Amino acid sequence: MVRYAVLLLALLLLAAYWLGREPAPVPHRAIGEAELFGVQFRLYPEADPRAEWVFRASQIDYDPARRESRAIGLSQGERWVDGKLDLKLTAREVRIDRYDNLTMPEAEVEIPKECWRIELTGRPSQPVRIDQRRGFFAPRFRLEGPGVRVEGEGFRSDFGLENASWHSGREEWRTGEKNDCKS
Repeated sequence: MVRYAVLLLALLLLAAYWLGREPAPVPHRAIGEAELFGVQFRLYPEADPRAEWVFRASQIDYDPARRESRAIGLSQGERWVDGKLDLKLTAREVRIDRYDNLTMPEAEVEIPKECWRIELTGRPSQPVRIDQRRGFFAPRFRLEGPGVRVEGEGFRSDFGLENASWHSGREEWRTGEKNDCKS
């Protein structure tokens, strides 16, 4: 019996020595994954060939497995259409999927031509989404413009706010306000 115990102990010591010689695995990034700092980049959505997005971010990460980019610390977000500024986007973080659609926890959109300002707020399970074909989607929103203020839920709209819809909202119309927008 002692012989088997000594043999087992010798095998355990040999296995421990062999396993101890192997270097510990070093965590590494997936091939193709990138992380850039202090970046300005442009997005040309395939779904909207007339549009160009210009972003400036303190950091951008790219995940090739998900084919998704994440811009952090956005200091500039603009959508240009046919060379004219269409809207400005402010958000802490923006995710760009493989179809060039944007998602974020919350955002503020300004449409300078019409003096519209929209605060879009998401939920953990339902973030704010900007679809390059359809426009804006947000669980909650607040829109302000000349003579109007609207708050509500379930906001959907094209980029020009021509087909905006929502439910569970409150509207406030003001008359006599001066529209100082520059088109």
